[in-house]
Amino acid sequence: MHEPEQAVSAGGQLEQLRDLARARGVHTLVLRSPATLSWLTGARWHTQQSLHSPCFDVVLDGLDGSPGSPVGVRVVTSVIEAPRLRDIELAGAFRDDYEIDTVDWDQDRTDRLPAGPGVGSDEAARDHPGGRVDLADAVAGLRRVLTPWHRAELTTLAAESTRLVGQVARTVRTGNQERAIAGRLAGALVTAGIDPVVLFVGSDHRLTTHRHPLATGRPVERVAMLACVVRRRGVVASVTRVVAPGRLTSQEHDRYLALLHVEAAFLSATRVGTTLGEAFVAGTASYAEHGFDPLEWRRHHQGGLSGFAPREALATAASRIELADGMVCAWNPTGDGWKVEDTTLVGPQGPTTLDLDPGWPTLTVAGRRRPDVLRLT
Repeated sequence: MHEPEQAVSAGGQLEQLRDLARARGVHTLVLRSPATLSWLTGARWHTQQSLHSPCFDVVLDGLDGSPGSPVGVRVVTSVIEAPRLRDIELAGAFRDDYEIDTVDWDQDRTDRLPAGPGVGSDEAARDHPGGRVDLADAVAGLRRVLTPWHRAELTTLAAESTRLVGQVARTVRTGNQERAIAGRLAGALVTAGIDPVVLFVGSDHRLTTHRHPLATGRPVERVAMLACVVRRRGVVASVTRVVAPGRLTSQEHDRYLALLHVEAAFLSATRVGTTLGEAFVAGTASYAEHGFDPLEWRRHHQGGLSGFAPREALATAASRIELADGMVCAWNPTGDGWKVEDTTLVGPQGPTTLDLDPGWPTLTVAGRRRPDVLRLT
């Protein structure tokens, strides 16, 4: 089992940040974005999954030094979190060459964060009135291209989480409550050291009316969807699978197959050099081509960039982010009660979907193996 209690080595990311700082004329960086902290440290920055702000900040100084010279690393956190960060989350991240700056639990730790014309931040300018250089977009540009280590970790996470979703899906039976299924899935993930960030289980008519089906006490009759977004060592993977413990009609399956063709349009447009908006337009245009309402895409977002957040940037027709080798997309077209969702790595030879379970039934769509509905009867 892959253990989360060891952070990623941050050496490569520190050098990228040093190059950025030198190019922008700053000597210090204040890093507060959860996605940036995930990319830099791999640490679990949350104590509640619902929090938008992390439980620690990272201050880097000496960034105006020559390449290879030491970078000062200071982790600012509370007395509550400091022991866990030191003992577990940051083990190995900075080769133990860092300082933990601890504040009392009732103290505002932003008082410990530097500001001024030589200090940059990964927050937007409006978020730091003390005066820091806004490097939010520049830092995001660095982390959106995964390092080789992060690509390998994401590939492993996607494969393992998909296997666990499939394992739980095979246990679904008519009469099972959605909440019971969600509990089994959450337990399987957490036992494997994987944090479920988003967890949906919906069934039957709810799949048409509730695009985000948080589990209820409703019993499954014929069809159930299991969907999750998971995180481990900072990287994030998405997976959705559909299981039919009851009878599935040929017409229903045809609509699922049609949605796979919509997904294929998104995937075929997910190429190096294409903008996120161009991929979005290609995918959404295919709804009508495959018998869906042309405005079906208006009823649910279609996904977008992933990597260190469930959706770091939702795709729209106006998205100007250019896709590059090493970026991650998670498309999730929906329609007629069906949903398709996997984690896709952008590469020079085209997109690679990472969430294939050898034991799950598949279909070949546009030359790619894609998940079928698992029929249990």
